Parts: sequence; C-alpha cells; structure tokens
Amino acid sequence: MAVAMRVGLLVYGLDRPLSGITRYTLELARALAALDNGPEITLLTAGHPGPLASLDVQRASLRGCRLLPALMGLGNVLIPLLARRLRLDIVHDPTGVMPFYFGAAQARTIVTVHDVFPWSYPGVSTRLDTFIYRHWLPRALPRADAVITDSAASQADISRYLNIPGSQICVIPLGKSAHYRVPSRVDIEKARTRYKLPSNYILFVGSIEKRKNLQRVLQAFVQLRHQGIPHKLVLAGAAKWRFAEIMQSVDDFGLQEDVIFPGYIAEEDLPALYGGSDVFLFPSFYEGFGLPVVEAMACGTPAITSNVSSLPEVAGEACLLVDPYDVDSLTDATFRVLTDSHLHRELQERGSARAAQFTWNRTARETLKVYESVFTV
Repeated sequence: MAVAMRVGLLVYGLDRPLSGITRYTLELARALAALDNGPEITLLTAGHPGPLASLDVQRASLRGCRLLPALMGLGNVLIPLLARRLRLDIVHDPTGVMPFYFGAAQARTIVTVHDVFPWSYPGVSTRLDTFIYRHWLPRALPRADAVITDSAASQADISRYLNIPGSQICVIPLGKSAHYRVPSRVDIEKARTRYKLPSNYILFVGSIEKRKNLQRVLQAFVQLRHQGIPHKLVLAGAAKWRFAEIMQSVDDFGLQEDVIFPGYIAEEDLPALYGGSDVFLFPSFYEGFGLPVVEAMACGTPAITSNVSSLPEVAGEACLLVDPYDVDSLTDATFRVLTDSHLHRELQERGSARAAQFTWNRTARETLKVYESVFTV
C-alpha cells in the first residue's frame, strides 16, 4: 500500500473574522481532509486554528507567529525545523506570503498567491502589504516549487509583476460552501430581524475599502433614488482602508437613512442576507477571484459585477458586467434588474447553474494534482 504524501498546510488568521484568503485556507483544509486517497494533512498553525480546531488531522504550532511580521520572520526558521521533524513531503502556504525563504528542509514548497493588488491597483495597500508584494515575493516566489492562483487574470498579473513564467503558475478556481444555496423565507426573515434590514434592499458584501468602488456604488444609488427606486442600500462587511471617506460620502449625499452598514456578517447568516436582497452589486476595481459573486449567484440573487480583472471569468454569462468607472452603466444595469422581472429570473437561473461549477471539492482535487506533480519530480 502506497504511503500518503505528508502535507504541511500553513494556517494563519483563522482566529479572526474570516476574509477571502482565510476562508480559502479553511475550506481547502476541510476539502483536502475529506478526499478519498488524499494526502496526510498536518496543520502548521500560526495562532489558534479557529474553525479548524475540530478537524481530525495532526497539528503543529508555529509558536510566536500569530502576527504576520513574526510569521514572515520567525516562520522562516520554524518551518524547516517542523518539516524535518514531521518528515513532511510538501509545505503549502495558502496565504500568499511564503514564509519559507530558506526552504522547508526536504519538503517541496507550494504557495498560493491570490492576487497582486499592490501592483495591479496601487495606492490602496498597507505598508506591510506593499512590502510583501513589491519586495518580498519578487525575491522569494522564484524559490517555490509550484505557484497556485485563483484565476487566469491573476496568473497574468503574477507573471507580469513577479517574474514567474505563466506556464509555471497553476490556475485553480475557488469554490463555494454547500450552505450557499437559496435560503428559506424563515431564514431570510431571521436575518432581516437580526441585522435590522428592510424588506427591499440592494446588497454589497465585502470589505469596506477603496478598491471595492463603493463611492461609485453610492453615486449610482443616488441616481436610482431619483428614478424612483425605493430600495435601501446595504453595505455589509468589515470597515477597512479609508472607511471614513465612505461615511463622509453618505453624509454628503444625504443618505444617512437609506444606507445601512451592518458590519461583518457571520458566515452562517450570509446566504440569508444574499437571498433576501433583490440585486447584488460587486463593481470592484480589482479582484483575484471575487468569491462573493459566486456566493450571491448560488443563493439565487442576480449579480452585477465589473468587466475587469478576474470578474468576467468568474461571472461567465450569468451576471451583468459593467465598466466599474462608469456610474451611469452601473445605474442602468441595476435599474434593469430591479424593474425587468424577465431579466431578474433569467439571471437567477444562469447564476444558479454557473455557481454550481465552483466547489471546494474541485479545488481540493486540482490542488492534489499540483502536490502530486512536485512530489514525483
């Protein structure tokens, strides 16, 4: 009987509210562990493993590495030591920071780089992100045995900015969890009560930051109000970079009673939040994948997203695509979805079929192929 590959999966940030990258880490770990004839997984935990604490796999602690600067410093020393002690065949960093500049002892190294937004959309990054993408990864990434990314758009960006041949970057789309499906009316009403939402609303889900293009969402919403659309606007997500500017625009436009900020939404409530909305807006300037678009489609909500970066390849023909810099285009698309019942139903049907193509099982199976390709070299 063949011995399973021993894979060390780096786990970072799961003791905090989930972001796109930490959700990827969580779901990939679960899906890999559930595979028939899958690898033997060891979680290399930087901080508490959060929701993965109940996963029946081995764990090893990267002590003192809970914060990212420590992980990128001390982690470079601890990971080779753990890889040698645990006799790991592969170490995979799903976070995109690659804290194994000096390798991982005998283990092959794989890193998932989800996007390179400090290069592709400069001016919206923290100093740490700028350092990682502009100084650390260009030096560290060529040392990896394999690079994974979420979309062809990100593959092209990584190749362009980080000097990795596109042929050496594996594109593996993300998935959606099984609980993202059309919610019941009871669940929708519970979510409305919990988050104090109106009966009719337009929804955005994501971090509240500049690259999500929320200024133009607000401008489009003002135009929709002038056209008689009675809906409220719900901007759901954690406040991040330049949140104060968004709040100032709400005040400037006189929308204090019409724009709702429920904050970070627990994942178990997101399907009901999506399903209770009449249209989902995601006109981001730049995304490595755009998972909320898939989640909205899976929950039966028509989606409008941008015609740039990875979003067209994620949406396919199931969403309306708009120029994220064109407020009138976003306004017109939203008005059409809210007033054209035939278009509304058509987008729901297309979205459901499109979302069904994205599963974490598929992500795990394709990731396993990458493991096998470097394991057999």
